[in-house]
Amino acid sequence: MDRKNIEIVLLSGFLGSGKSTLLKQLIQIERNNGRKIGVLMNELGDTSIDSSIIPSETPLKEMLNGCICCTIQGELSLQLNTLLTEHELDVIYIEATGAAHPLEVIDSCTHPLIAGKVSIKSVITVINALQWHEGKMSNKLKKLIRAQAEFADIVLINKIDQLPENALSLIKNSVKELNQQALILPVNYSKIDPSILYTSDNERNKPAHSHINDSHVHDHLHLKTITVSIKQPIERVQFIQFLKHLKGHLFRVKGFIKLQETPGVFLFNYAYGDPVFERYTIQKITKQVLVFIGEGLDERKIYKGIRQLE
Repeated sequence: MDRKNIEIVLLSGFLGSGKSTLLKQLIQIERNNGRKIGVLMNELGDTSIDSSIIPSETPLKEMLNGCICCTIQGELSLQLNTLLTEHELDVIYIEATGAAHPLEVIDSCTHPLIAGKVSIKSVITVINALQWHEGKMSNKLKKLIRAQAEFADIVLINKIDQLPENALSLIKNSVKELNQQALILPVNYSKIDPSILYTSDNERNKPAHSHINDSHVHDHLHLKTITVSIKQPIERVQFIQFLKHLKGHLFRVKGFIKLQETPGVFLFNYAYGDPVFERYTIQKITKQVLVFIGEGLDERKIYKGIRQLE
């Protein structure tokens, strides 16, 4: 008897919107329902941070130093095929980098190497509610974020607790104008009802390049990734002030650091001006490192600034 196709769920959304938080939750939901899952994660930098949330028993493939939709597009097909060959799975979750256009990732999943083995079940896009509402971004970035919402089956309007009064209805209406078919859910901490994963049948195979922009999304954004090793604990307040005064457009900072005020290792996330320090206890973290992602960043000044903070 032929083996059934493996479901693929794509998690889309710009940097810091809450995709990794969503993925962590979805993994637990799937495990509670007895499903066998694999994960494929893509990060722009040369150091993996988000993969630390993946349980050790979960099959995981990582793609670093590039965006799925361009420089390592071919590798996606190879990594998917490896997951399919080495493991008996029900579903594979792909967390794409924030610079990826959903249709380009879907296109990567239709490579002849894996054709007939997988089917795209759904695209879940997470948007940062305040970022969407304020619109303080370049036209190129707006175009990408809108595309991520436009081609989703489910859109999570995340971090709604940060919104001013009456803003949520405006956001919902604007997303609805882009995407009439999507299920639009206002949430905090990317939290969704587990039943959503199993009550809808959103499998689809869109034409590979039907609505993709002429120019490349990643080139449009001119995203730069800078990885900095941290040698000593740093002071929390000075560190946050340093980030707020960096020149250019800082979209995301994430990594593992130690603080002068408090013992232990912290998982640090910074997105859209919002810093979060989360105490981290897993022993496999062996070094402190920060990954900066943005446009127009001065690599030399970032290195110098971090050294001065230590």
